[in-house]
Amino acid sequence: MDCCSDVLTKDNPFIPPKGTRCPVNDIPPELLSLIFEVGAKSIKDGEDEDEEDEEDEAMAVYWNLESGAKDGADEDGETTKRSRVTRNDGIDEDGLSESSMDSDATFEPMPSFEVLISHVCHHWRVVALNTPSLWTEIDVSPLDSPPFERVQTFLERSKSLPIDIRIDCEPPDDDEEEDSSGSEDSELGQSPHSMTFSDLDNLMSLLVPHISRWGSVEVAVACYKHMFIFLSAVSDPSITGAPQLEALQLYHHEDAESLTAFAQPDLVQHFKLFGGVAPRLKSVALWGVHVDWCQEWLSCGSNLLDLELAYHTDDVRPSWTQFAAILCGAPKLETLSLCSSGPLGAPHDWCNEGSSGSYGNDYTGVIELRSLTQLVLAFHSPVYVSGLLRRLAFPALKSLTLDLDDGDFTDFAFQLAGPMMSAVPVTSKDGEKKRSLLSRLDSIKLSGLSCSDRSIELMYAELGNLKTLNLVMKYLPLTFLQLLYHPCSVPCQRDVCHVCLPSLTTLSTADVPGDQIRELVQKRKEAGVPLKAVYMEENDEVTPHDLQWLKDNVEEFDFFEASDDEFESLVDIEEEHEASESEWEEVDD
Repeated sequence: MDCCSDVLTKDNPFIPPKGTRCPVNDIPPELLSLIFEVGAKSIKDGEDEDEEDEEDEAMAVYWNLESGAKDGADEDGETTKRSRVTRNDGIDEDGLSESSMDSDATFEPMPSFEVLISHVCHHWRVVALNTPSLWTEIDVSPLDSPPFERVQTFLERSKSLPIDIRIDCEPPDDDEEEDSSGSEDSELGQSPHSMTFSDLDNLMSLLVPHISRWGSVEVAVACYKHMFIFLSAVSDPSITGAPQLEALQLYHHEDAESLTAFAQPDLVQHFKLFGGVAPRLKSVALWGVHVDWCQEWLSCGSNLLDLELAYHTDDVRPSWTQFAAILCGAPKLETLSLCSSGPLGAPHDWCNEGSSGSYGNDYTGVIELRSLTQLVLAFHSPVYVSGLLRRLAFPALKSLTLDLDDGDFTDFAFQLAGPMMSAVPVTSKDGEKKRSLLSRLDSIKLSGLSCSDRSIELMYAELGNLKTLNLVMKYLPLTFLQLLYHPCSVPCQRDVCHVCLPSLTTLSTADVPGDQIRELVQKRKEAGVPLKAVYMEENDEVTPHDLQWLKDNVEEFDFFEASDDEFESLVDIEEEHEASESEWEEVDD
């Protein structure tokens, strides 16, 4: 190597020093294993990912582009390839194809953290393969197929630890409209890139024997037959329980043809999952997926913290008695999300049904959810959502999300601003009347609520403690935004306030141009109730001048990307699902 090359590689962090032992190899295996665990956790949690990517990219540009160095070049100028353990079919033990590790190959996504570190050197591989916690996340995409060797490998390497499973049966977005002719499932309108039914059967035969150590499971499907196969597999009579399961998230993403009748009557069966036993369940999400609503882990969910029911046709919803039993059996419940789902029937039918409940309990009164702090209600009729709030009480509620755009919700808005219903009479210390449900809120998101201006004024008057407001103005009356500028005409909780929402510090908006946000920020600042943080939807119109002004006049300003789902808690789950779709696409069986 000439002098010029010596200068270029002298301090290059990507090239180890010659004639010396790499210091990292002196680290004890136990400590190196711990470092791997911390690294895996930081990747999972997404800590400083953007900063790390920028830093890594800058380093790569400096050493590999500006210096003219060639990745993997040895002293003879030839590209070297890392030695790996491979099978005859060109796939290594981790399910990573040889082409994806070849520096001359077409670019493919970076392998997952645990696979990457297990290919650095023999020492790291031994340590990584003997660190079970690195192999506990099993993600399966539609690109995976039998014999699912990567899944088998992860099951073996994770030893006896709890495992987290994500199964994505949905085709890529750009395949949804493709002709599915030639597929074994073409009669059901499946994309040829969907996971086949037989493949899913084979996958479940690998996973079900380990059901005693499932820690979480997420399944996403576009065709309900896939979900039916999963439900059947975990409802086998031989399964006596899922003792370590803490999260169950089942998503059926398919447009319903009817709101009243399930589209595939032959698949309508209500399954009893895990033998009805999953005592540690904390989070349950059922999107377009129905189960036996009476099974123990639902009706006696003593550890349940988060319940999400969405997109259920009328004929598969729980009865009021079943729904009430679920809520009453979950004393720790903190988050309840009902999106086009909830108890079957109209509110006036619930009292009659409850009085003769099969559980031997009288659910005709108001059910008080003492631990509930977050409530999401979306895509309900005015009568239905009003009836729900007459039957449920939330004395600890802090966050409310409403996406209600079909009908006139004026009476419901008055109901929100009126005295809060409670199973136990509540009065304030000074003997004043019971406060409204809105009076204790710290945060509210409104994506749809058609109602009168007067009802909006009364709502805002009750939101005297509100700190965070999120408005999606596409389906909201303009008054929701305008009242943030102008003096409040209704006395608020504390006193006669000059500005609505006097405690408001954080505002997020969609479908509002930058000049209106600037005016709003300026007027609230002049009124002595300034906003500290403002977030705008990235597609909204903002001039460079307004952008700079906003950054100079609030402590924090940023843009966010809106989701198709305009209610907050469901947006978070969809983002996690999208992440899981892409995270494992680089690893094939």
